[in-house]
Amino acid sequence: MKIPVVGRRNLFNYFSKSDGYARYFLAIIFLSFFSISNLNAQYLTYDSNKLLTPPTFTFPDSLRIADSGLIANPVYPDTTFQISKPKLLPDNMSFLERGLWGENGFVRWIGIASPLTPEVRKHELAVRRTMLTAHQIGGFTTLGLMLATCYYGQKIIDGGDVGRRNYESTKNTLVLATISSYSITALLSILSPPPLIRRDETSTTSIHKFLAWFHVAGMIVTPILGSLIKTKGTFNQDTFSKQAHYHQVAGYITTAIFAAAMIVITF
Repeated sequence: MKIPVVGRRNLFNYFSKSDGYARYFLAIIFLSFFSISNLNAQYLTYDSNKLLTPPTFTFPDSLRIADSGLIANPVYPDTTFQISKPKLLPDNMSFLERGLWGENGFVRWIGIASPLTPEVRKHELAVRRTMLTAHQIGGFTTLGLMLATCYYGQKIIDGGDVGRRNYESTKNTLVLATISSYSITALLSILSPPPLIRRDETSTTSIHKFLAWFHVAGMIVTPILGSLIKTKGTFNQDTFSKQAHYHQVAGYITTAIFAAAMIVITF
């Protein structure tokens, strides 16, 4: 069908006719444009540096027309296809995370986790979410035990020999519970699967991890200072107060830093 040379309005009317195939042609072009745009967007979401082993296809001898001499300088098409795969692990993984959850990590090697696939990674992210939720609950539990330990420790210092006899057993039980809760809470975070993306920027999570270095040190130093306090033999208030002072300060500082770490990650 020959299209007459008309104005834009008549041309639009021509494409709008109910019996014209031009509308279908325009619809195909329109859908193809957005399909190509969507394909490009999907391609940019994958890591082009990590590729699957490219399959290679070889043409049969019957299709090698160059051997027949019909073409002087044959040009073979590129028959090697490279298929990109999505990036399933963050680039900046710690040494422990890579050793545990890498593609050849320990948990995969012993069979606790399956080989790395998108479906397996999705399950690992759900496990990570559960472990970090338990980590947060354990953090508040540990903070409560820390505060109770500080309270009874202060009662012992203020009461002297009487306070030691009345509250020392309770405080020792709380110390053991605090250390156990703190250790379990820390392991829930340390052993959790890595995230899909880890950004190198300052955030509440990075501040929380930064404060962790200090309250971990406090959790090591405070019990050591407590073990140096002499509780056997004749009780001397001055000696006891001097020895307990450093233990007391370390306990309060550690509790304050731990509370700050919990506040930052929660609010």
